[in-house]
Amino acid sequence: MTSLEKSKKNKDINLETDLLLSKKDFAAMRKKPFKKEQNFKDYFDFLEDIGAFESKKVKIKFYDAEFEL
Repeated sequence: MTSLEKSKKNKDINLETDLLLSKKDFAAMRKKPFKKEQNFKDYFDFLEDIGAFESKKVKIKFYDAEFEL
């Protein structure tokens, strides 16, 4: 059976019956998100601390051949 055939057999997930969630979980999912002014400074500081902006550049290689699909 191919993956396409398998995906056709998949059904939509019913959150009320298919997942093991408690009443508290459902209440939390229905709750409106807390609105707070977003501060990304701490997040960007964290990214700098872990070296996220120091990624190596990928060397681009060009090919003269033409490819067909």
